[in-house]
Amino acid sequence: MTLSDSETSQQTVSCASDFAQVNRSAISLANLAVLKHCRNARIDQNERENMAELDDIRGRLLGLAPTLGKAQRQAARAMLEDIEAVAYLTAAELAEHAGVHTATVVRLAQHLGFDGYPHLQRSLRATLSQYSRFLQAMEDEVESGTAAATVSAVLAQARRNLEHLSRRISPDLLANVAETLSSAQTALVLGLGAAAPVAAHLASSLRLLGISADQPIDTVSAAQYLGLLGETDAVVAIDFHRYYRVTADLASAAARSNIAVIALTDSEMSPLAPIARHTIVVPSDSPTPRTSLAPAFAIVEAIIALTARADRSRAEESMRRIDASHSNLKVFVGD
Repeated sequence: MTLSDSETSQQTVSCASDFAQVNRSAISLANLAVLKHCRNARIDQNERENMAELDDIRGRLLGLAPTLGKAQRQAARAMLEDIEAVAYLTAAELAEHAGVHTATVVRLAQHLGFDGYPHLQRSLRATLSQYSRFLQAMEDEVESGTAAATVSAVLAQARRNLEHLSRRISPDLLANVAETLSSAQTALVLGLGAAAPVAAHLASSLRLLGISADQPIDTVSAAQYLGLLGETDAVVAIDFHRYYRVTADLASAAARSNIAVIALTDSEMSPLAPIARHTIVVPSDSPTPRTSLAPAFAIVEAIIALTARADRSRAEESMRRIDASHSNLKVFVGD
């Protein structure tokens, strides 16, 4: 049942009602609908307030970053990767994930203004207590130990990643990235390991839009391509924890040559972030031992759509010519 604003205002149960005092057996279906409407409105308001508190902690972590030592920067990166999960991880578990000592995590919490790590956790749990989040649901499903529970946990994490991405991504940032790629004479797309398929998809898609794009498969070829770039070109560096040194080195070399660098990574603490002109941060959490690539692929799709819009005539002409080439060479089954 759905209610218009006028219908909602005419019901006998108002949003100011104390739900705990309502006699559920005595209210009508209409009033139940109002209760649901009001509950959802309260949840929406709570989530906005909670997001502001989480953003405040993220902001403090980013503000501290330049003053932190190597170990504390690793701990800060681990927190930023999933600040909500910190509410449920012990200091030892977070330290193990970050590759640091437990005392480092405790000291970082104190630097953030908390008495210690338990104080930070209590603050986060108080913030998250109103969320209808996936964390507890995932734990309950995994405890059953069935194949269905495992699949559900993986898909739930993927949904959570995409939900997090949709809340935090800036359309203006993606539009600027698309404009940079559209105006580039050549785009060099860097990505090794888990990032390689994302890089391959982006490079192939850019070529489909009529943009010259290269994806080197090793350091030697990457150095060759990079040496041929100029200030009218662009470099897209894609990498996820535990970041490849060579990707950051190549991106740094491009930036020193005044070439526009676009970073697609999974943390504001990534070594690519301070190098890039545009930095896109995507969640990459996964219940599997590997990085989740679903959010990165989703962002690439958005970039491709925006880049096509930036120069539609070029994209249409390029796709027409490539399609004709495929047909002439009988690339696909049925051609």
